[in-house]
Amino acid sequence: MAKSKAKDPRSILGVAWYKPEQWETLRNASVDKEDLEKTHAEWLTGAERAVKQLRQQGYQVVKVDVDIFDVMLWCESQNIPLDGEARIKYTTFKLQQLYK
Repeated sequence: MAKSKAKDPRSILGVAWYKPEQWETLRNASVDKEDLEKTHAEWLTGAERAVKQLRQQGYQVVKVDVDIFDVMLWCESQNIPLDGEARIKYTTFKLQQLYK
């Protein structure tokens, strides 16, 4: 999850939202694929639960659409491996673009 620099950065969180047809590509491209759910359906269940819990805690949650091919190019341009930290940084980057 990524925090934004909007009006109150503590209240807005970005959550990467992956396309079902790109899930396998994401897993295969990630250096930490063992940390990712095996299927998009498994991931979606956990992601929806996390969004619900964050909203109950008072956060404004923004689902940030992520295209895995864009993430791969971004990681290459940043010279960083595609892992959990990179996915968070990319989501933050995309969220900030939405709130510029």
